[in-house]
Amino acid sequence: MTPRITIVTPSFNQGRFLEETLRSVLDQGYPDLELMVFDGGSTDGSVEILERLGPRLAYWESVPDEGQSHAIEKGMRRATGELLNWLNSDDVLLPGSLRRIAEAYRESGAELVVGEDDHFTDAPGRPVRRFRPQGYAFPECLRFWSGGFRYHQPCTFFTRDLYLRSGGIDRTLHYVMDYDLYCRMLAVPGVRVAYVGEPLSAFRLHEDAKTSAFRGKFLDEQRAVSRRYWSGGRLEEGIALAEMNRYSAMSRVFLAADAFRRRRLAESARWALDALRFSPGHAVGVFLARGARRLSRPSESL
Repeated sequence: MTPRITIVTPSFNQGRFLEETLRSVLDQGYPDLELMVFDGGSTDGSVEILERLGPRLAYWESVPDEGQSHAIEKGMRRATGELLNWLNSDDVLLPGSLRRIAEAYRESGAELVVGEDDHFTDAPGRPVRRFRPQGYAFPECLRFWSGGFRYHQPCTFFTRDLYLRSGGIDRTLHYVMDYDLYCRMLAVPGVRVAYVGEPLSAFRLHEDAKTSAFRGKFLDEQRAVSRRYWSGGRLEEGIALAEMNRYSAMSRVFLAADAFRRRRLAESARWALDALRFSPGHAVGVFLARGARRLSRPSESL
């Protein structure tokens, strides 16, 4: 039997991408689809798109909300599907992905079905790289800095039962609501994960994306979420904190270097000071290593 799949799309003033996102879901021809859109009161033409596609949507609204997490939470509350996910209004599903998800779910019985994800700038069919998730396990997922847990939201589907058992979306989070949800899902005893070794979604790379524009805030929130679940001997706090601080310092060094390349000198200085705050010794070491590479290749920026 074909499982019903619910897709929730949160959106706010994303009219330039919204129709492509919705058509990537609707045009798959999946027989039991529930697609709902929760728009935060856009003023950029998004409502006209929703009115035009409205007959093909299970539900849509355009009213002020409290942000992305709130929109997703509202959608999940209304969802009737056996399998759920949300799709941000600048990303797309690839052709045939819903049928592939349904097949993997039927064959495995897993509560989490995870595919691969193409990253693109101009067209989903011309990806610039492919992301292959791995390591969906608890408590390993808490060590986000290690690289062992590689997750991506558009290609991670889950059962409605698992969503409810894990407590659902934390609407107080603004950047890593997905990471927090997956950590709680993976902590559910006996949870099963099935991997689909092909791309199911495509993630748009652009300057206005939250993961690009607010990278520092994203990392700060991820640190806080990870630490929520360290108790009970899941991680040794002293070692984990030192590792996380070194990772945070290194990330800030990269952000400082990127700002420097863009000639945003005040921003670069702020990131550099932030790196020193997390782990002075490690930050200095990374700065020196990058400086040495630049001296050996003078044409490169920091």
